[in-house]
Amino acid sequence: MHWRAVIASTFLAAAFGAPTAHANEVTTYGAGLKSCAAYLDAREQQNTGEVAFVEWFSGYASGVNSTSNHTNNILGDANLKEAVYRLGNYCRAHPATPVAVALDVLVIGAMSRARQAAEVTTYGTGFKSCSVYLYAREQRNADEIAFVDWLGGYLSGVNAISLTTDNILGKSDLTAVIYWIDDYCRTNPRARFAEAIDARLAPNRRSH
Repeated sequence: MHWRAVIASTFLAAAFGAPTAHANEVTTYGAGLKSCAAYLDAREQQNTGEVAFVEWFSGYASGVNSTSNHTNNILGDANLKEAVYRLGNYCRAHPATPVAVALDVLVIGAMSRARQAAEVTTYGTGFKSCSVYLYAREQRNADEIAFVDWLGGYLSGVNAISLTTDNILGKSDLTAVIYWIDDYCRTNPRARFAEAIDARLAPNRRSH
């Protein structure tokens, strides 16, 4: 797959109008734009950067699962921890590769092993409720950033695996999406965060 980088390094930066840069092909958001070397350094330091990568990865895998025509659980019988371990092995051999591209390679390899699950599998923060998301937004804390990292990964996963689009947001941007999710979650506080994102993307999926 090809990659178009849309730089939005954190949810907060995107929410408050940070500039974006465009290259060619598939659109990627957030931590996936960073190199494998940066990912390995964050793992070694065991700091907030590592958390950001894990949140992004769990969102990415969830986005792939929601979009793929082949499987509802790209990790198959493996858990997220095992998948992170595989990513580390790949990154040690390819330190200059962007994390999103490394995951793309691993996803392609996993396609042949994955089995169709009963329903779409969602990992990590996507399971949390809209009410938890709104509280994090109010507090402006690390939990809010986790939601943003997850959102960036989810959108990147959708774009990476989709057969119909390389940018599910179309002419919209992250700032508009975030405020749309805010409104949706105020109306549907018990909905999962992933459901809120899917509700926003539904018209875009139908139009392609």
